[in-house]
Formats: sequence, structure tokens, C-alpha cells
Amino acid sequence: MARTSNARQQLIETAARLFQSRGFHGTGLSLILEESGAPKGSFYHHFPGGKDELAVAAMQWSSLEIEEFIDTAFKSVNSFEEGARALGHRLADWFESSGYSEGCPVASVLLETAPDSEELRLEALAVLDVWIGALKAHAQRLDYHDPAGTAEALIMGLEGAWLLSRARQSRKPFELAVSAVLKS
Repeated sequence: MARTSNARQQLIETAARLFQSRGFHGTGLSLILEESGAPKGSFYHHFPGGKDELAVAAMQWSSLEIEEFIDTAFKSVNSFEEGARALGHRLADWFESSGYSEGCPVASVLLETAPDSEELRLEALAVLDVWIGALKAHAQRLDYHDPAGTAEALIMGLEGAWLLSRARQSRKPFELAVSAVLKS
């Protein structure tokens, strides 16, 4: 009977975390292998397209985490405003607990690889569109004005909050980003 391995998933999760904290270019394959505990041959078996293919998988996996953050924040709220504030608070909690080191799982790859890698740019766009779609669906469900525009503005605000929060070592930018979107 063939032995099952979780090396692929370990590689994905390790790469996602490292890309968030060190960036795409600051994360070498040797560090991913060392921290994941996966053998080098396993990496090339699961990701014959190399680090770019792993980055796509890491963004897809990270996307599910953020989608869960979104859905949990909006699960039992009575208004879009309440859900947006809960989402900002949850993201700030997560970022603060990482010591302001684990930034957006998509921005770290996108900012370092676009426009050189069309594949990674398109994957990042697809992930961002999923998050925007999830927020738009909650805005529609909660009868909030301009669901599409609000969802996109909230993602833009939260992306900026990650950046300013890291620079200031403060969770306050998340609160400010959500407040700014809700005032518009």
C-alpha cells in the first residue's frame, strides 16, 4: 500500500506563511524546505512548475483563510457595517498576534512579481475578486447600498491597512480603513 504524505500541504502552508512575512523574493526554496520538513524531491514532484506554481497554490490556500474570516465576520450580524467592523477587528487581531509580520497573503506575492509573471498576477486578481465577491454578497444580503463598489473599496482599504499597520506597528489602520469605507 502506498504511503500517504502531507508534504504538499506542508509546502503550501509554509510557503504562504513565509511569503506573508518575508515576501516572495525574500523566501528561498531552501527555507521553504527547511521549515516545512519536506524533502527537495517532494517539492519538485508536487510542484514541477517550481516556486511560481507553489505561489499559486499558496495564494489559493490563503484565499480560503480570508474567505473564512469574511464569512465568520458576517455570519450573525444584522448590518453590513457591523460585519465590516468585525472583519477589520479579526484581521487586526491576526496581524497583531503575528507581531505585524504576516501581511496580506496575496499582496506580498503580487507586488514582487507583477508585471513579470502574468500567471501570478492573474491568480492574485482571481483571489482578490473572490474576496470582493464574498463581501459583495454579504452587502447584498444585508441590503447595503452599492454592494459592488463598497466591497471593492473595503478590500482596497484593508490592503492599505495592512501596509500602514505594519509600518506603524498598530492595529488602528484597520479600524480607520473600515470607518472610511462605511462613511462613503
